[in-house]
Amino acid sequence: MNHTFRSSEREKLEIIAGLLQQADYRISRIREDGNQFVVTARLLGCVAIEGERERIGGIVQHFEVEEWTFHD
Repeated sequence: MNHTFRSSEREKLEIIAGLLQQADYRISRIREDGNQFVVTARLLGCVAIEGERERIGGIVQHFEVEEWTFHD
């Protein structure tokens, strides 16, 4: 599962990337896209994804990330 996060605040994405990396996600380099920063996280290995969207959604809400998309 891949998650893409967009925010005008790079620091928010750095924190989220660090948290997800500790949870066995592969993190892309944070890049600029217009007036926003973008980072992608991909879940590594065979991990049960039940509840994953809710957990990530909680992180997104907590840090007030402007945009979050995910793909299987």
